This record gives sequence, structure tokens and C-alpha cells, in this order.
Amino acid sequence: MKKRPWKSSLTAIMLGAMIVQGGTAAWAAEPSTPTVVAPTVNYGLTKDIRAAIKSVAETPTATGSQLAVTVRLYNGGTAQNRVPEHELRVQTSSGISYTLKPSAGNKASLQPKEIAELVYYASVDSKEIGKIEGLSFVNVDLYAYPKVETTLLSMPTNQVWYGGTGSAALESIARTGWGQDFTIAGVNSGLTYKTVESSLQNTAAGRVAVVTVLVNNPGGGRETVPAFRMDAQSESKNYEGKRTEIAPVALAAGETTYIHYAIPVESGVTLTNLVVLSTDTFVPKDGGQPVELATAKLAINWPVDGASTAPEAYTIGKPISFNAQSKVIDKSTEVSLMELHLHENPGEGYKTAVAKFKLTNTSTTPTATPVFLTELTSKLGASYQGDRQTNVTSMLNPGLSYVVSYSYIVPQSEDSESFALKILDAKAAAPYTTTIAALQTDLQKEEADAPLSLYPFDLKINDISTSMQTTAQLTYTYKLRMDLSITQQENVVVDNNFSKLRFEIIDPAGRLVGAKDASFAGPNKLVSGVQMMDVSNFSTDQFSYPFTIHVYEIIETQNGTAKRLLKVIK
Repeated sequence: MKKRPWKSSLTAIMLGAMIVQGGTAAWAAEPSTPTVVAPTVNYGLTKDIRAAIKSVAETPTATGSQLAVTVRLYNGGTAQNRVPEHELRVQTSSGISYTLKPSAGNKASLQPKEIAELVYYASVDSKEIGKIEGLSFVNVDLYAYPKVETTLLSMPTNQVWYGGTGSAALESIARTGWGQDFTIAGVNSGLTYKTVESSLQNTAAGRVAVVTVLVNNPGGGRETVPAFRMDAQSESKNYEGKRTEIAPVALAAGETTYIHYAIPVESGVTLTNLVVLSTDTFVPKDGGQPVELATAKLAINWPVDGASTAPEAYTIGKPISFNAQSKVIDKSTEVSLMELHLHENPGEGYKTAVAKFKLTNTSTTPTATPVFLTELTSKLGASYQGDRQTNVTSMLNPGLSYVVSYSYIVPQSEDSESFALKILDAKAAAPYTTTIAALQTDLQKEEADAPLSLYPFDLKINDISTSMQTTAQLTYTYKLRMDLSITQQENVVVDNNFSKLRFEIIDPAGRLVGAKDASFAGPNKLVSGVQMMDVSNFSTDQFSYPFTIHVYEIIETQNGTAKRLLKVIK
């Protein structure tokens, strides 16, 4: 049957918009033209039913080749129409025709204005299929003798993906650069997409490439993100990806959101391409296992040095700007980095960095305390995962600020004076992380005689001394006499969750002979002025003088107690 002309140009426009992928649209923030191949052509299968090719793929297998075709049908009539009885055949350049099996899920009829996709599949024990040039709907009258075959519709296959590895396998599909807007050819959707971040993350199961994609709905109605896959490719191997979102993702008109793909890869592999593939499911009529059919639509150049959110120059104390689509931080919650210090830990063999964030509820009602991860990256690219303090208030009261601390264990050799600090979302692509903010900031340095900064406190040790007492058993215990000056920022809540001070008494041989923790909250909290502290949790039958006092800030984390050395007093 010949291609049927449209009855009018208006009908062509309306049907084309419905069964062919929607037109391109510009982003509000960064206008650009999405990458997309030529529109799919529609053909008349019957008087009311029109057909368009969604995907055609020829993929090598271990024993031969896999042929997969998906055709989209649209019933433009005003009544239910039956899909004519047919076989789906593909024709190759060598004149050979292959008959594909229909999926058990294919519809036999269409309601008025309904769109349906018919899936066909065949496994052929031959690696010499050749180039596919067309496909056809053929009606076979099995009751006639000899049998009568009638071609209902023939369609040229201008877009065929020939699966395989390496750049040669991508020659038949469109290509775009990282971070460029794109659409997915043949998929019945007007959504546009843009790759915004990639990261290689280590898990218990191995190394995983995590890709974040920004989805935009430029249309006038609600749309659900269609099923498609993203794979990574090296010069010699393909790595299959999987979307981390299990539930359907829907966008209202004008809305944007993120979706994520996790791609298990080998350690040390150099990735060259990200491949976008439409996916369909073939269900055998004999009750066998369903087969996922994937057809590559677009190749995206993998960024040479990875693609992560570039850190912005940051000033301590300023509110942090987060990704607009992030759902981790409530819009009424303001987050600021108030401290970033790096200190030695005598006798521990490593250094400790501590970052303190101020969380402020700017609304008039309580809000949940946001839970996020953090990561420090040095000038040489070494990354250190932060340990969040264990106990954090669950709710933020209006008009007040709360402090959440993170500690980082770094090697003694770390000498960076400036770090990139990433704030990570651990839920959006769980169990993987995505970046919601990235800052570049310098470490804070404290002068010898300046007050110690333990936000929201400034602490000055005016004087400190140690006294010793002997028991009847000839053991020694110790007391500390301290003269402190403490000032606190207003409207910042401090409770038992806040970090504490630890005073350690060290003898000339380097032995710990006494230690005591002191809190900034509670009935026995530290206050300005002179106070005595009984350091009696250690005792020894030896006495050695003089003593050195180490003053630490300690933070309880899931991985134990983190210590930040504040001052050494001799």
C-alpha cells in the first residue's frame, strides 16, 4: 500500500504532534536548541490508523543477531478500530526478509484517538544480517491455497541502530556534547534533557558511574518521563545503566527535576560516551521470560575530566546557594558554613578537619532539620567524606539557628590551605550521592592570642593551672583551675547535642594522666570566670612534673569521637 497523504495540513500538524516527539523548546535559564534527529514520518496503515517507526535495532548476540522493532500506531477515527491481522517483516539490503514475532502485550484494537506501541522481536542464528532498509506490515491469508500475502504498508527505515562496542557502533545515531539540551527521537514525549553531573563512586559492589540529568517540561500539560536507559561506553566495552528512581517521575507544565542513572563500571576504565537508549519490553506469547529491548538514540561525549558541579568562591558565614531542584533543603531553611578548621592530632597519626554549618529557620512554623552529607576535596583532588555529628535536633523552630558539625579525617601529609566543599544529597539517587552545592573556601587560621572559635562560642583561656592530690593509697588525682572568657552569638540554640571541650593532662613522658569533658550546655556547663574541674577519672602511682594541657573540641559521630586540637598549654 502506498503512503497515504494527509487530508489537510491541519490534520497533519495535529497528528504529528501527537504520535511524533514534540518540538524543541528553549530553557528559561540557558536558551539553546536541543539536539534531535529528523522527525519521524507517519504512514497510513488503514483509513483511520496511522503508523510511525519508534525504533529499529540489530544487535549482535553470542550466537547471532537480535532484531527488534517498535511501531507506534494512532487511531485518528471516531470509533474503535481493529489493528489489521499482519506479520511484521524487515527487509535487508541483500533482499532477505525476516519475520519478527509480536509481543503478547501488543494491542489488537485502538480506541478513538488512542496511541499504542507494538513491539516485535526475533533472534536469528546469523551474524550476517546486513543493512536493514525497510519494514512492512504483511497480511497472510492462511485459508487460501496457495496462501495469499498482501502488503498493507511498507516503511523505509532511515534510523537503525546497529549495536556493538566502540565509536563505530554509534555512527548511525545522533551525537551531542556534555551539558547540551537534547530530546529523544521517536519517543512520544515533548520533554527535554540535559546532563549536568557525573561522578565515579565506590560501593561495596564495586565502582559506579552516577549521572545526573536535568529534565524540563516546556509543554502546557503534565508529562511523565518515558522509559529510557543510559549506558556508558569505553572503546572496547559497553556498561549498562539503570535509573535509580523506581517510581514514575511526572512533571507539571514548566517544571524541571532531576533523574539519575547508576552505571556499574570497571576500576580504571576510561569512558568515552554516554549512550541514550529507548527501551521496550517484549513478552513472548508462549509464556517465556520478558525481554528488554534497547535501541540507542543519541551518543553524548563523556567529559574528559568528569563533570561535577564547579565550586563557587565562598565567604565563611554567607548563605549557601543550592540547586533549585534539590528537595533536601527546605526553601525556608538557610544554611551557612560558619567554621572550617584543620588541626593536628598529637599521637593519632592523622589530622582532623571540622566544618560547622548554621541552619536557620526563616519561616514562622517549625521545619524538619535537613540531612545532608559533605565532602572535602584538596588541591590535589583527594576527597574526604565528612562524619556528621550523631545527635541532631529533628526540628528547627522559627527564627532560631542550630549548629550541625562534620568532621573529616585527613592524612598528616595534607597541606592544602583551600578546599572544595561539596554538600551532597544521599536520597535522590540512593544509595548513591549527588551534589546540591559546591563551595571553594579557605581554611580559617587562628592567631596565638586570639579567642578560640567554636561557633556560636568564642572562648578565651585567660589562665589554666593544674593541682595534684595524693590519696591514702599513694595515688595521684588532679584538678584544673581555669579562668575563661566565653561569649555566645544570639538566637543560636545550644543543647546537649553540641560539641564539648576535652581537657587532657599529659606528663613529660607523653602519658595521659588525666582527662575531663566539659559541656557548653546543661547544669554544669562552662561559664565565664574562674572555675575548678576535678580530673579524677585517671590515677597513677607515679608523679612527674611539669604537665602539658591539651584542649580539644570533641564531636560524637557515627564513626566514633572526632577530636580537634584547639590549644596546647605548657
